[in-house]
Parts: sequence; structure tokens; C-alpha cells
Amino acid sequence: MLTLFTFLQRIKCSMKLLFPIKKSELKLFVPISLLMLLILFNTSIFKTLKDTLMIADKNSGAEVVNFLKIFIVVPLSFLFVFLYSKACNWVDNRVIFYYVIGFFTLFFLIFTLYLYPNKELLHPSPDHIEYLKLLYPRLKWVMPIYGLWTYSLFYSFADLWCSMCLSLLFWQFANQIVSKEDSRRFYGSFAIIGYLGLIFAGYTVKTIFHLERSSVKLNRNIIHDSLFDSQLKWILFITVICNICIIGLYFLITKYVAHDNVKYTVKKSKLSLMSSFKVIFKQKQVMYIMLLVFCYNFSINIVETTWKAQLRKFAYNKSNFILYIGTINQIVGYTTIALGFLSNILFQRYSWLSCAMITPIFAGFTSLLFLTFIGIQYYGIKYIFGISIIAICVFVGIAHNVLSKSGKYVFFDQTKEMAYMSLSDEIKTKGKAAVDVAGSRLSKSLSGQVQALLLILIPNSSQLKIFPYLGIILCFIFLLWFWSLRKLSQTMINVNK
Repeated sequence: MLTLFTFLQRIKCSMKLLFPIKKSELKLFVPISLLMLLILFNTSIFKTLKDTLMIADKNSGAEVVNFLKIFIVVPLSFLFVFLYSKACNWVDNRVIFYYVIGFFTLFFLIFTLYLYPNKELLHPSPDHIEYLKLLYPRLKWVMPIYGLWTYSLFYSFADLWCSMCLSLLFWQFANQIVSKEDSRRFYGSFAIIGYLGLIFAGYTVKTIFHLERSSVKLNRNIIHDSLFDSQLKWILFITVICNICIIGLYFLITKYVAHDNVKYTVKKSKLSLMSSFKVIFKQKQVMYIMLLVFCYNFSINIVETTWKAQLRKFAYNKSNFILYIGTINQIVGYTTIALGFLSNILFQRYSWLSCAMITPIFAGFTSLLFLTFIGIQYYGIKYIFGISIIAICVFVGIAHNVLSKSGKYVFFDQTKEMAYMSLSDEIKTKGKAAVDVAGSRLSKSLSGQVQALLLILIPNSSQLKIFPYLGIILCFIFLLWFWSLRKLSQTMINVNK
């Protein structure tokens, strides 16, 4: 017979599996999780705003993003990695963290206070851009980059924030503090608190939107774009305040919480930027990590660009678009936290390879389902059982977005960081910068180049018209992803012997 004591013991064991952090470790775990929460809060908001500005604008579209990543995002990424690699030789990690966060904060302040309020003065006239589109029809998706150049700049810096501040700065800091033995317990648990930032970001966007919409009822002549302009100002001010909190919390952690755990400097061996990239090809372990990052970003970019083109049709205007994205971010947050609890069990009971394969399984299945419905739309079918095919594509795309991103945050990122742990400090710092920042942007750029080339070669093309070619490419990418995982797993086993 099950006694009360036995029952309570089983509950205690179950809780340890779901949340395996010891009481003595909470003083380290909680502030790092809060740091992750703040960074993810801003990451979610910046991703929402950059897509809304560039994709939902009436003079632009999802197709423009492919060219934007080629001409602006990738060059900026290489510049950032170059400056970061140089800084690592002369400045300790704390100063670099402050400089990077401070630089992004300054840019977003300039955009909020000057660039965006004066966009009509700074942007070329829409008529001139339309004339250029007619003059060069095969480059019609390039012209909005110039026509909306302040939005293009914001998109690029927001995209870089995601790589620099989350993938590079935060996880590098976590790798310095958390030991290899504790990483299986800590990294999955970070998601439980850290990814509340996605939920808070979604609520923030939706709350400000509803407050502004209530004020619009007093004046029915205010159009949706004016509503969005007012909304954007308040959201960006909140991100600036959040950045200040990030700097303050990082200072407290390094000074009072984890001072003895952090290695502030890297040995000055003057590993150059080119040497950092050579590391990727000389060390098999780093090369396979690079392939994983490449496959994830390449595949997610192809599906997301096509999905956002559908969402743009479904939303009609910027205010609706940002509201949909805010809701999706909340769903991603809830799903990530649920998977975070599950990952604590899986990481302790199953192999690294088993956990690492969850993300490509999620992404592969939902990508196939999404492309199936896009194919139905491609052949002219507008309704299925009375439901608009565009609406079906949007909601299947949401399922892909939620599962792929949640899988990335909980399983892909954690397993990737575990793979770095057996490497030297310098390779972890500079090789990681090459992989997570430049490599990540390069893979998205290559995906953009493929789509851009198809958009140029096929007359009057759109994301819908080039979908058959994208589907074939995606199949090869997922095969490469699974192959890279197996090779990386074998390499890690050999290193740990």
C-alpha cells in the first residue's frame, strides 16, 4: 500500500527531474535566468518590429528581406565580428559586454528620437521608388531597401542584436560560469525563467496596442499607420530601459554573485578574424557546429519568409501584423517553458544526440506540412472546406514557427553550447563569434541569395511562385542537418574518451 511518506518522496523525485537546481545554486541560477529573460524580452520585441516595418509596409514585402540580408545584414555581421575579435585581444569580457549593449542602445535611441519621426523627410518619395521598379522590373524587390532605408537599417541592427547579445554574449557568459557537468541541469532550466521574456514581450506589444487603439476611438480619422507610429515610440522606449537593466544586472552578477567563476580575459594570442574562420574548417567539432547553425538558419529563413508573405496578406496593415506577431511570441514563450521542464528530464535520461534531433524533427515535419498547403495554393485552390487557403497557410506556418523556435531555444541552443564546452577558451570565444554571428548571418544570407536569384530569374515572381524550387532545396538541407548531428555526436564521444 502506498503510504503518504512514499507518495511525498515520489513527488519530490519528480520535482527534482522537472527542476533539478539545488537550493544552494539558486543565488547563481536566478540572476542569470533573469539576465536571459531581459535579453529575450528585447530580442522578441526587436524581431517583431523589424518584420513589421519591412514586411508589412505597403511599399515593401517579405521578398525584400532576401535582398536586405545579402546587401546589409551580412556585411554588418562581418564588420561586427571583426571588431569583436579585435576587442577580445585588448579588452576584457565585461567591457565588451557593456560596449555592445551600449552601442545597440544608442542606435535604438537615435532611431526612436530622430530617424523614425523624420522618415518621410529622409526616405525618397514612393513615386520615385515605383518609377525605379518599372524601370528595373527584375530588381523590384531591391528598390524598397533604398526607399525605406531607415527601416532597412533598423532591421539589420535588430537582426544583429539577436546574434550578438543572445547567441554570443549571453551563452558565452553562461559557458564561463556553468561547468560542463552542471550544464545538463542548468541549461534546460534557464528556459523556465528566461523564456518568460517572450511572453512578457507579447503582452507588452498587445497591451500598448490596445491602449493606443482605445485612444483612437476618440478620433476616427486617425488611420492604422498613425496608430502604429505612436505604438512604436513607446515600445522602443521600453527596450531602452530594459537595456539599462541588462547592464545593471550583468554588473551585479559579475561583481557579487559569480565573481570567482568568470574568466574575464582571454589569452592574447592575437588570433585574427581570418584565423577564427579557419578554426571552423580545421577543427571538425567546430565545423559540424557551423553546419548545424547553417541548416537551422537556412531552413527557418526559407519557410519564415514564405509564411510572412502569407501573413502580410492576412493581416492587411502594420497594426494587425504586429498584434499577430505579439500573440505568436506569447505562444512560443509558453511552449518553450513547457519544453524546458520536459528537457530537464530528457537531458538527464537520454543521450546528447537524441535531444539534439528533436529540433530538426519539429522543423522538418512542420515545414513539409506548410509547403504542402502552399503547393495547394500554388495550383489555384482558394478554399478547403470553406476555409481560406491563405488562413490555413498562416496557421500551419504559426505551428512551424512555434515548434521550430521553441525547439531551438530549448534543445538546439543547449546542445550546441554543450558541444562547445570541450574546446579551449580562445576557440570558444572567437570560433563561437565566427559561427554564431557571422556564420549565422551568412547562412541566412545564402538562403536569401537563393530566393533572391529565383525572384530575379523568374519574371513577375513572388514567394508563392518560387516555392517548388524551395521545397526541393529544403529536403537536402534537412538531410545535411541529420548527417551533421551524427558526425558531431561521434566527434564529441571521441574527444571525451
